[in-house]
Amino acid sequence: MQIMPAAYQSLMHKYWQRARMHGATDALTPEEFYGFKPTEIKATHHHKQGKGPGLWFRLRDGRVYDKLGHSDEIDPAFYDATTQ
Repeated sequence: MQIMPAAYQSLMHKYWQRARMHGATDALTPEEFYGFKPTEIKATHHHKQGKGPGLWFRLRDGRVYDKLGHSDEIDPAFYDATTQ
């Protein structure tokens, strides 16, 4: 089941607001903060090897960004697999 763009927009808005509250950005919109639109998101990841739980946006073109808008590893093997 794929998350709809409105849910992605909600996630982007949440973390953009947190960044603004902590003085980490002066971007006026989530799209300005991240550099992409919710419609460009293909999926989200919730775990990364070496970092643990978190939130990463995987774009349709393969790029990956964390919840703070920083680019990250594009290899899908780094994400969502946890060791038992």
